Amino acid sequence: MDDKIISRLKKIIAEELDVNIRVEDIDENASLFEEGLGLDSVVIVELITLIEKHFQFQFSEEELGMEQFRNLRTIARVISDHQAQ
Repeated sequence: MDDKIISRLKKIIAEELDVNIRVEDIDENASLFEEGLGLDSVVIVELITLIEKHFQFQFSEEELGMEQFRNLRTIARVISDHQAQ
């Protein structure tokens, strides 16, 4: 299940965010921040909004920490948990 979610997340990043990253260049284990994909805080906020729209749920305050947004795998786990509820 997480692989499907990760594929959707990669597509969202490549096609809907204002970043110059291709789907095939996105490593799901890489950091979303400087040392990885290089997304800044504005882009992360936009990504959060897009995730909520595409996966039809709202992140709770506890889910908006750096740990949950470490990489696409950690985000996929949060999304998967919501879908299981």
